[in-house]
Amino acid sequence: MLETAPQEHELHTSNDDKEFSAEDFIRVAEEAIDYASKRIPSPTVHKLMMLAIANKMLCWHNNMAEMQLEEGNTESAAAWYRDAGKFQSLANILTNISVGPDDWTCVEN
Repeated sequence: MLETAPQEHELHTSNDDKEFSAEDFIRVAEEAIDYASKRIPSPTVHKLMMLAIANKMLCWHNNMAEMQLEEGNTESAAAWYRDAGKFQSLANILTNISVGPDDWTCVEN
């Protein structure tokens, strides 16, 4: 999983000098949700988006924790690992919630 985690430098694109407002972030997120809803009108696609995002955040947090450990920052690493665990918990909770008959991700189905 760590191999697929985005690196810090990958999070900063050529838009580094551009400042984005809260509204910009919200608009982009809502556009992605709307796009997915139009492509597949099912709550399962939203659940999969949530799972994918939680997994990316989990991997990124673990990667950041490893970087902190390499630099000898054990307290910072522990905080990154702790937050990674929260994303792992989020994904676990999501797999226990069914959103309909086409939700094959639910462990209870």
